[in-house]
Amino acid sequence: MSYTSAPIIDLLIQIKNSYMARKPVITGIIPSKFKLNICKLLQKAKFIQDFDVTTEGNKKTLTINLINSTNMSELVPNIKLFSKPSRKHYIGYEEIKGVAGGKGIGIISTNKGLMFAHEAKVQHLGGELIAEIY
Repeated sequence: MSYTSAPIIDLLIQIKNSYMARKPVITGIIPSKFKLNICKLLQKAKFIQDFDVTTEGNKKTLTINLINSTNMSELVPNIKLFSKPSRKHYIGYEEIKGVAGGKGIGIISTNKGLMFAHEAKVQHLGGELIAEIY
């Protein structure tokens, strides 16, 4: 369990490190609505298998199940972080470009919620670019 000023960055790095260490499950993450929305996007893009929030007493924890594969080198995601707590990275819809030739995803926080960058471009929405994962 980690306590950091950048919980989204911490979540994405935990996922990457778990893939590199060949761990199938990440446990003990403190959930938030923002983290759950990130997990929904990652599940939709097939970077994680599924996730679950469990309650023990009055404590909630997030458990993430990673994709199991014999060739783990294909599954280790590359993560490029843009926004940090000290410096937010805002872009307009004109500035949104494809990630890794269309093989990756960009995560952007818009006024209509968290979504993939290519969806935001189609809807002519700009916002805070969180990260690119490919």
